[in-house]
Amino acid sequence: MMRHLLMRTVLVSVAMVLASMIGWWAIPVAGAVFGALTYRDSAGPVVAGFGAIIAWSGLLMYDAIRGPVSNVAATVGAVLQTKPIAVYLLTLAFAGLLGICSALVSRTFARFFARVRERGAESTEA
Repeated sequence: MMRHLLMRTVLVSVAMVLASMIGWWAIPVAGAVFGALTYRDSAGPVVAGFGAIIAWSGLLMYDAIRGPVSNVAATVGAVLQTKPIAVYLLTLAFAGLLGICSALVSRTFARFFARVRERGAESTEA
């Protein structure tokens, strides 16, 4: 069970990294797709959130290697009157919330449409 959950988290993380190369808005899109595909699983939104955090962490590390991310964090931290580490944590929390919320919304819609399909199938049988 734990191995299955870990594999799904890694898979959604890779999908979110690939999607986020398009733009930041691809994180909620990937979370919504994952939420709709796993609408029967109660842990789907949490997995989408962790996947978004892992994906965004990877992108932050990639940007840190390429450029002066610490300067940006220090500048934004000074504007927010906080330490630079808080900027990183807020960034990761934002990504996680995008993944969780989009997966929850799409899961709700997927469950609704699944119930509508079931009721439609029951009424045609009767």
